[in-house]
Amino acid sequence: MAKLRQHSLILSIVTAIILPVAAHAADGPALKLKTSIEDVNGVREIEAGEYVAGIRKTLAALNMSSAPSRRAPLLNNLCVAHIATGNLSTAQQSCNDAVASAAGSAIAYNNRAVYYCLADRADACHADLEKAQQLSKEHRLIRQNLNAVADSDLLVSSQ
Repeated sequence: MAKLRQHSLILSIVTAIILPVAAHAADGPALKLKTSIEDVNGVREIEAGEYVAGIRKTLAALNMSSAPSRRAPLLNNLCVAHIATGNLSTAQQSCNDAVASAAGSAIAYNNRAVYYCLADRADACHADLEKAQQLSKEHRLIRQNLNAVADSDLLVSSQ
């Protein structure tokens, strides 16, 4: 069974620049999250690291929206915010909802993969990164995350 060595995980949110969001190990690989490209309620706060305000605004927008195309970017941003705050129990549902509502979204799979890595679910992390890469072969962030997982000691077999 694969285990995640969390002490070597570096987590960042990627917008136009990389913003640190967690305690980092100095020499570990970087796994990156991506907010939605849509300018929806809460995204600016999440990108600015104001997670509580971003989550509040995102939840309010979700409560007023029933169209899947409007909910998908909100759920993706909620996934990112919960991962960034370390709230993995809530992140799991948000990330699963983001993948379900945005079928075919490479970014939703990427973000859920980061959740899986943090949740010590190495096989699911790798599977979601592979799926994300299949959906968007040229996306640099996804390729970097897949390489970071594959080329590092991030995923370690236990016996």
